Amino acid sequence: MNSHLNLLSSEVIPQNKVDSTGWWMDHTRWETGIKCFNQKQTLCSKVLSTSCKPDRIRAIYQHVAIKKEVKLQGFNFSLQAASDPFDSQVSGATFGAYILVKLSSGRYNTVRLEFSTDMPPMTLKSTDFQTTKDDESIISMTVMLLCFGVSGNIVFANVMLLPKPSAFFQERKVTSVDLIDSCPGSHQTSYKFRVKKDHIVIPKKQGHNTNSKQKDVTLVTQISMDRMGVLQRSLSSWEGPVSLVIYIPWKGQKENNIEWQRLYIQKKVNELSLHPGSSVTVVSSLASLEDYPINTLRNIAIKQAQSKYLLLTDADFQTSPGFKERFFAVLKQYSFNQKTAFIVPAFEYLEQPQKQDGIPESKYELLQLLHREDAFIQPFRISESSESHRLTDYWKWYRTDKPYKVHTFSDKFEPYIVLEKNDKHPLYDERFFGYGMNKVTHITELYLKG
Repeated sequence: MNSHLNLLSSEVIPQNKVDSTGWWMDHTRWETGIKCFNQKQTLCSKVLSTSCKPDRIRAIYQHVAIKKEVKLQGFNFSLQAASDPFDSQVSGATFGAYILVKLSSGRYNTVRLEFSTDMPPMTLKSTDFQTTKDDESIISMTVMLLCFGVSGNIVFANVMLLPKPSAFFQERKVTSVDLIDSCPGSHQTSYKFRVKKDHIVIPKKQGHNTNSKQKDVTLVTQISMDRMGVLQRSLSSWEGPVSLVIYIPWKGQKENNIEWQRLYIQKKVNELSLHPGSSVTVVSSLASLEDYPINTLRNIAIKQAQSKYLLLTDADFQTSPGFKERFFAVLKQYSFNQKTAFIVPAFEYLEQPQKQDGIPESKYELLQLLHREDAFIQPFRISESSESHRLTDYWKWYRTDKPYKVHTFSDKFEPYIVLEKNDKHPLYDERFFGYGMNKVTHITELYLKG
């Protein structure tokens, strides 16, 4: 009876569309449809379903922003769930819903609604939330339907997020459209994360023209101190400047240990023999390594780069020999504008390469390793997440030596790219820490900027 007030949409956002209304899927596949359940009477509902795996989270999300004038202070959340016979295999196994509530005071609250693995079919559960202060209201709610640590199929139906009445309701007859801010405007992508920055000076080589760096390509990346060993190999084929940010967590460490780490980093950086136009910054903070501020580090690396073009990549990737020469050859042959993002096809080894295994010197050599009977390499993440680089269109790249346009969009697409440095380009969203979706959001921002 209150469906006109339900703040949640039943629609799923297609992966080739950017929208603020509806359910958003990560790399997990969720199905939608109509399902009927035989209880005292046959009931049919629109459902969301997925197959749960014990070793990972299966989740689908919906974000709801509330108009400021509404001053919403409470809600009731309810849903029904059904499952196959479940096998709970890990500690902390759960399935149900989490709601992250953002309040006008800047505080966050988490509301949980969990189901047991031995519940009857189509069990209905509900929970209430109310702000604790009269002058505090709800800014937004992010609903997450999920399962973790269990094996089997789950179904969610009749997901309802109903606002509790307030003065706003008494003044007029309202529906959910009157409450939801469908276009909340630009969000704050910076994050108040305390860091200390120490710059490492790269000595200039005799005869180096400092003005030439403006026409160059800078490899932009970040890394934690414990992984610096990978840089020796990944930078071995790169002949241009590098903008590198190295992260040291302070948490639980003594000051003399931090100083030792800085000396160790200086020694390792000297061994890399970086291009004179390079910049290296050591970033330390009171956070732990688990709270790795990946996008904050990426933005520091972007801002300190001095060249006209930036190659945005991860520290364990190695560029093909002659990358810069081929890139500038393309720029001479074709016309591009400042908003062009050049996609760099990425590959991975199927087994750990040995030190004596050299990187393919040419596209021909790479294709030989790719298409031989016992293939040695494959397109990056094609097994774990095929959508991450699918739009690169590898088969087209195999058959052509000319650049081609990628017009389509996917909310899972996260290629490595070369950009012209421009203050108008969006930076990475610094609210992301650790692993997961931190690069996808940046690609989406670039796409929306044209």
